[in-house]
Amino acid sequence: MISLITAKSAGFCAGVSRSVSIAEQALAQHGSVYCLGALVHNRDEVRRLEALGMVTVERPGDVPAGATVLLRAHGEGREVYEALHARGAQIVDTTCGKVERIHEIARNAEKMGKTLIVFGDPEHPEVLGTCGWCRDYRVVQDACELDRLLSAPEKLAANGAYLVFQSTQTKKNLK
Repeated sequence: MISLITAKSAGFCAGVSRSVSIAEQALAQHGSVYCLGALVHNRDEVRRLEALGMVTVERPGDVPAGATVLLRAHGEGREVYEALHARGAQIVDTTCGKVERIHEIARNAEKMGKTLIVFGDPEHPEVLGTCGWCRDYRVVQDACELDRLLSAPEKLAANGAYLVFQSTQTKKNLK
């Protein structure tokens, strides 16, 4: 017989758990909701929610006018909110609290005329959403890219820069 031991920390992070819970509540209330992109990085969980009535779409234009739409745990940029509001969509925002804090920093960088430097994967939905809150941003994927950028201050706003990290970066990358 094989014994399996599950770690105490196994399962979803708090942000994903929150997003899934909000999605389940929205589905119970509305019966069917749209989700802009995969709600979370877990195909089995997305399929389970789709079986309950969630419809995954890729662009705001794919959401029918007036529909209820979930914004995924990764968050979205300003243009997505504006496009959905223009369609009369009811937005149910499941953005992770940690990601929302990063978006707040991005909005402050924009307001203060600073360059936002995002350390992360330039194709990751969270990074794309973060960059969607300011016009002057740079994305770097490793310490070498960051060093090159910081050694060329003319590439940054005259008022300086803010540095944020994709929430799923490792401690090793942070150091």
